[in-house]
Amino acid sequence: MRAVLLFALLSAVAAPAGAQDPASVERAKACDARAREKPLTDEQYRVYMRACLVSTGPPRPPLDTLRTIERRCNAVANGRVLTGQDRVAFMAECRNRP
Repeated sequence: MRAVLLFALLSAVAAPAGAQDPASVERAKACDARAREKPLTDEQYRVYMRACLVSTGPPRPPLDTLRTIERRCNAVANGRVLTGQDRVAFMAECRNRP
């Protein structure tokens, strides 16, 4: 079932007339591999794959919550010893990454 969903999503974002870019196929495979790490319903899988295929950054783990994003950004900011306005700017950028 998920293979059918993956094909449908990939064909929806692929170039017209069936010309598929090898990079988009690799991106779809990477997104699918990340999605398989967690037990997702079909609807959650569709939502994750749609978001993953249109983003430009590396695939995030599925279902990142605001809390996990905040913790990850805080850990990076602490590692870089950021304070004041540098930390505020970094945290805003980190939270909004695709």
